[in-house]
Amino acid sequence: MTILDGLNEHQTEAVLSKNGPILIVAGAGSGKTKTIAHRIAYLIYEGVKPDRILAVTFTNKAAEEMRERIFGLLHKERLSIHEGSLPFIGTFHALGASILKQHGRAIGIPKTFSILDEEDSRQVMRDIIKELELDPDSYPPQRIRATISRLKNELMDVRSFESGTGDSPYQKNLATIYAAYEARLYKSKSLDFDDLLLKTVFLLDSSEEARAYYESRWEYVHIDEYQDTNRAQYAISRALARSHGNITVVGDVDQAIYSWRGADWRNILQFEYDWPGTRVILLEENYRSTKIILEAANAVIAHNKERKEKNLWSSKESGNRIRLMVLEDERQEAAFISNYIEYLEEEGTPAREIAVLFRTNAQSRAIEEAFLKKKIPYRLFAGVKFYERREIKDILAYLRCAQNPDDIIAKKRIVNTPPRGIGKALMVKYVGGAPIPAKDGDKIKKFESVIEKTKNHIGTKKASHALKAILKDAGFEKYYKGNKLEEDRWENIEELVSVATKFDGEEPPEGIAKLLVEASLMTRDSEISERGEEVTLLTAHAAKGLEFAIVIIAGMEEGLFPHSLSESPSEVEEERRLFYVALTRAKESLLITLARRRMIYGDISYNDPSRFLSELPESTLENALEHFSTGEDEISIF
Repeated sequence: MTILDGLNEHQTEAVLSKNGPILIVAGAGSGKTKTIAHRIAYLIYEGVKPDRILAVTFTNKAAEEMRERIFGLLHKERLSIHEGSLPFIGTFHALGASILKQHGRAIGIPKTFSILDEEDSRQVMRDIIKELELDPDSYPPQRIRATISRLKNELMDVRSFESGTGDSPYQKNLATIYAAYEARLYKSKSLDFDDLLLKTVFLLDSSEEARAYYESRWEYVHIDEYQDTNRAQYAISRALARSHGNITVVGDVDQAIYSWRGADWRNILQFEYDWPGTRVILLEENYRSTKIILEAANAVIAHNKERKEKNLWSSKESGNRIRLMVLEDERQEAAFISNYIEYLEEEGTPAREIAVLFRTNAQSRAIEEAFLKKKIPYRLFAGVKFYERREIKDILAYLRCAQNPDDIIAKKRIVNTPPRGIGKALMVKYVGGAPIPAKDGDKIKKFESVIEKTKNHIGTKKASHALKAILKDAGFEKYYKGNKLEEDRWENIEELVSVATKFDGEEPPEGIAKLLVEASLMTRDSEISERGEEVTLLTAHAAKGLEFAIVIIAGMEEGLFPHSLSESPSEVEEERRLFYVALTRAKESLLITLARRRMIYGDISYNDPSRFLSELPESTLENALEHFSTGEDEISIF
């Protein structure tokens, strides 16, 4: 038998532990996907029918990788699986869709229901808010959609929400919107993505027939990334395994970084209480990083109180110490990073093995500019390049429209952005020059007034001052600022204001005109710089699950990482977990940079070094970078 080949002692224990509840605490780089794949292959080898096995992941990519590994192992054992008896390997949403297709009629869901994607759902929400004649500034469709999504993932349906709204007019209107949204979906025989979880939980709770079927449907249940489950996913997991108790969950509370998306990392901490007699298996051997990197990561995460104790170790060499570099500002930081990458490539490191991580998307702008200047090819992973981001294009469209009233493309983009009650039909009439109905005249006048104010600001104020005034007049500040759900978008907007300060020395309106030209050229340059070998730029959140030989973590300043909106002890612990994730992406070498001052929303901010840096052991740090020249544009690396 070759299924156990290549497994360490604890991985083997996880594979051979057949029955009962099992908690596999899998540290970063410890081979958790390999362990689950080998475990499922071993169950099949031992005679368990493949279609009696369930494995739930969080992404389709992870599901496909697991499927390929399992089939590869079975092929080596010369075992084949018939098409009609495959194990179920897929996401929670795919699982919910499958269950509802088969048994949803028990709760009034037809077998032929449609599934709305996010854009469909947002459009329904926009239509409802318009039909209810609610102010879209007070009830932004996208934000309301996100709120209802959160309620559904907390298993709060319309009736439950209505019973707890109290006397708040906002909450009552929100309940009305929620009810109308659900009625629209019901009428069109549709479910949104969140319903695939919510309705599955309700089905298993309310239908004895469905509950009995699924309690006996899968004999062995596996849940990957258990620390990322929300309340609905937690409930589904319990319901499917409660009759036999053969549930294996894999996860690591130290990598729980998605509470803002509704994930509850406490699920993994309380697993042993939910399932008495749980066997706990620690996967602590890391196959990715050097000893120095793991020593640093272990020391940092040890400061968190809400965790399960473990200590990553590696049989690899000690490796390079972590390099820490303090720069004057974000421009110098970006220039240093670009020069450092040039040096790495000259020394033979492939660009694909280099990643630059940051806490917020807005930080990429200065780094992108430095890369373009140096002609360093890059890709912005799991995101859109700075000048192509929706909110940035919206604001630039205001500037274009004020500068050129005949720019129909810009006008179409912003006539109802932020929302001001101008629907598609009215937009078409207005942009096409058709007569505007009297009842809609005020809406159009409001938009035209904003454009006139924009034109005045551009013609009389410095570029950054004009931009700030436009953000307030157009409604962007009210729409985005202070909203945690839109935190990244507002920070991107603040970064655009910082960009505009470069043109404050120009006489109005020349400053804004030059800003628009630069933005256009930057977008075009970005498009032509794509090559086969690229440095990866991404947020620390997007980096989870990835690995690179060299990792650069930029912007390690208090207020940025940890983020200023993370104030409570629990929120700071999540920020520390995010830093831990960033550290453990590196296989060979780490560079951490920070700036003494950074421009945010057009103003210079002087930030202290991140508190997390003081948690790094001195033995893991190298001071060799202190003597380097740090000229603003050209920085000597060695």
